[in-house]
Amino acid sequence: MLGKLLKYDLKWIYKVVVVFYILSFVFSIVGRCLNTIENSVIFSVVTKISYGIAISMMINSLVNCLMRLWSRFIKNLYKDESYLTHTLPVEKKTIYLSKVLSAIISIFTTTIVILACLFICYYSRK
Repeated sequence: MLGKLLKYDLKWIYKVVVVFYILSFVFSIVGRCLNTIENSVIFSVVTKISYGIAISMMINSLVNCLMRLWSRFIKNLYKDESYLTHTLPVEKKTIYLSKVLSAIISIFTTTIVILACLFICYYSRK
C-alpha cells in the first residue's frame, strides 16, 4: 500500500513541477547556445535574459515543490480529505512514511534538475 500512496503523492506533486523543470532546461539550453555567439550586443542581452529566466524557473521549481509538499501533507492529514485518508486500511506510520518519502524524492529530483541546469548554463572548460 505504500507504493500506491507514494505514487499518488508524487503524481500530485509533479503535475505542476515538471513544467518548471522543462522550462528551466529549455532556457538553460537556449542561453548556452546563444552564449557561443559573441559578436552581437543583442545576443548578449538575450543570453543574459534567458539565464535569468532559467534561474528564476529553478528557484520557482524548488519553492513550488516545497509548497505543494506542505499543501498535500496538510490536506491529506488535517483537512476535509483527511477523513478519506484515515479510513484507508493502512497504518498511520505508512501514511506518514509515504509523505516523508515523497518529500525526499521530490526535493532530490529538484536538486538534481537545478544542478544540471546550472551545469548547462555556466560550465566551461577554461
